[in-house]
Amino acid sequence: MKLKICVVLCMFFLGTLGFAGEQEFHKGNLFVTPQFAYYSYAPNFGVGLEYAVTNNIGVGGSVMVAFWSDSFGIYKVSETLITPAFEVYYHFTKLNAPKLDLFAGVGIGYSAYSWSWDLGDIEWKDEGSSSVYFSPILGIRYYLNKKIAVSLKTHYSSVGDWTGMGGELGIAFKLGREK
Repeated sequence: MKLKICVVLCMFFLGTLGFAGEQEFHKGNLFVTPQFAYYSYAPNFGVGLEYAVTNNIGVGGSVMVAFWSDSFGIYKVSETLITPAFEVYYHFTKLNAPKLDLFAGVGIGYSAYSWSWDLGDIEWKDEGSSSVYFSPILGIRYYLNKKIAVSLKTHYSSVGDWTGMGGELGIAFKLGREK
């Protein structure tokens, strides 16, 4: 099922490459994107930043956080995952189509995982399986106006303990000068 979703998203992305707009992404802009994500393990929330180094290249990063817990009678389990990442993007800006910003990139980050089990009289904590990860990224922003866009990104983490596919939905705020 995940492979089918990934193939459909890739086909959509490739099919829309001819519609990327050049006025939406350009050198000097800073994008701040509060976002909600769902990966194959849990819902996440966080924020992403991207700075337009050139008219096509953006660099930045994100920090996503997930908390989940469960209880079984007197037993309680809680887990935390914090994933900061450094990301580089290429924006497809050569053709003129207003309101669209299509991009592809890669991210490298660290999944910091910890958990706690409360087994009644015994409390057990551990750092868990924290690791470095690598993730190719496809994304699109659709501008509602000159400064605000809906952002959708899909990731496929292929290295590390927290591998899998996921997507992020957010609202991007464009700061900086207009072209």
